[in-house]
Amino acid sequence: MTYETVVAATHGDPVAAEEVLEHFDSAIDGLCTHAFVDEGGHTEYGVDTQMKTEMQGRLLSAMLHFTP
Repeated sequence: MTYETVVAATHGDPVAAEEVLEHFDSAIDGLCTHAFVDEGGHTEYGVDTQMKTEMQGRLLSAMLHFTP
């Protein structure tokens, strides 16, 4: 990701913001992954999509408040 992309994202460019989100996607997935216990008592790991959406929203909000 280039500096120009970050600057464009901080100025509200939706294409640049999407690129920033894609750049951090795997890190956000890692932070949002936890154990789920199914009805049979088996433990499986997966991404909590509600938590991921919230973290992406916070990242977008931070981009718009960031001064490069």
